[in-house]
Amino acid sequence: MTSSRWGWDRWGLVTLTLLAWGLRLPPALVNRFHADEALYGFWGLLIGRGHDPWLLRVPVYKPPLLPYLISGAHVLFGPWEGAPASEFVVRLPGLVAGLLMVPLTAALVRSLYRDHRAASLAAIGVTFSPFAILFSATAFTDLPMVTLGLAAVAAVARGRPGWAGVWAGLACAAKQTGLVWLPLVALLHWSNAPSRPVRWRAWRSLLGGWAAVVALVFAWDGVRGAWGGESFWRLGVTGYGGLRVIWPQELWPRLRGWLDLAQHFFVSPLVGGLLLIGLPGLAVSGWRHRSGSDLLFLAFAWVYGALHWLLAFPVWDRYLLPLVPVSALLLGRVLSRLLALARPVRLHRLASAACYLLLIAALLGPARDAAASRYPVGSDHGAYDGIETVTAFLRRLPEGGVVYQHWLGWHYAYYLFDAPLCQAYWPNPDWLAQDVRVFGKREPRYITFPSWESSARVEHALAGVGYRLDPVLTTTRRDGSQSFTLYRIRSD
Repeated sequence: MTSSRWGWDRWGLVTLTLLAWGLRLPPALVNRFHADEALYGFWGLLIGRGHDPWLLRVPVYKPPLLPYLISGAHVLFGPWEGAPASEFVVRLPGLVAGLLMVPLTAALVRSLYRDHRAASLAAIGVTFSPFAILFSATAFTDLPMVTLGLAAVAAVARGRPGWAGVWAGLACAAKQTGLVWLPLVALLHWSNAPSRPVRWRAWRSLLGGWAAVVALVFAWDGVRGAWGGESFWRLGVTGYGGLRVIWPQELWPRLRGWLDLAQHFFVSPLVGGLLLIGLPGLAVSGWRHRSGSDLLFLAFAWVYGALHWLLAFPVWDRYLLPLVPVSALLLGRVLSRLLALARPVRLHRLASAACYLLLIAALLGPARDAAASRYPVGSDHGAYDGIETVTAFLRRLPEGGVVYQHWLGWHYAYYLFDAPLCQAYWPNPDWLAQDVRVFGKREPRYITFPSWESSARVEHALAGVGYRLDPVLTTTRRDGSQSFTLYRIRSD
């Protein structure tokens, strides 16, 4: 928004941002950590507490931006040493990124199309998108990557290629797949370039800003390698297992899986129908009127979706997050073009107001359900309910107590970060039984079983060395089902 005058559209954007905060806050406070979120929080504590500022002693498979943002949040807002862990602080960078996505989407549409109605409609789509709500309440790397990439696209739409390069580079510094924004930024810059010869200074500014940030990321990785750490890039590629073209028998199951996830962008059948009918018309109109921006965003969505379908990416919900602001932009464009048909009519303003209200009404119910975590995307949605009770019990154990872990290592690493306990990984029941046989009489020893794992094999192995499992704590999920059972290992 380039004008200094505050009109109804700006006040409406402020209102939407406040609504976005209200919708995103409840799941950020209610849902427990996904395992990846706990790991990123642990990295942030290592940096913020000064235990491992370069993350040399842990395998790191992500770029550095998010762990350092989380460490900054820890330094500013806690938890301080000896205090309970704070999930909200770890999720604060994602929550801020989720809020910024609303005005960035509006600014992008307004800058590209000079259409305040399309900008407002796109902002409404992002504000009430269940997908955006539930991921804004997480600490995944995807949220800052998407918001920074969106900032890069908005910057190039406003004729600021240098800043566009910096933001696109920071998107890569948040997650490797942030690279997807660079082609979109470059093509958008090319399509909006004047008819005279391309300004190479602008290109140098764009690519130079991007390269400078990416060079800093790899310099950080190089310093870690020189001091004995492993490259995040190599670990990311190795841990991923490599990519391949999918087999023919995978075509339909993978397509169905991605479409099942994509329906949570807006959930509303009305909005889905508008996109299904309106996008082909938008493509035809863009081709006829040489509207390169519409075609670019449509091509970005199709290519991004096709790559995730035809290459063996895991069918994980967070991989679709870059398509949410793009879908909201396209939704705003479709509705704006429909409103343009009413321009000759005296009731044009009334039609615009009705369109805003109808869109909000269509998305309000799904947004409310998302705020109550009723859709299976985003964080854990109850799988780890009770982990905070288990770890609070363990933190009260005497110094030197032993906590065995097999499934909850990343959660323990964060929740028990400064607890004076020994955390021991047990690879199999026989190893656990032998460790208890040799050292079991020295310190109190505890083990936790999630509800989806049976303790029978461990009980059998321990019985062979004269020990048993004595339950001391059971936790339940929000639906009343059992989540965790904490046992103390005692001799018979």
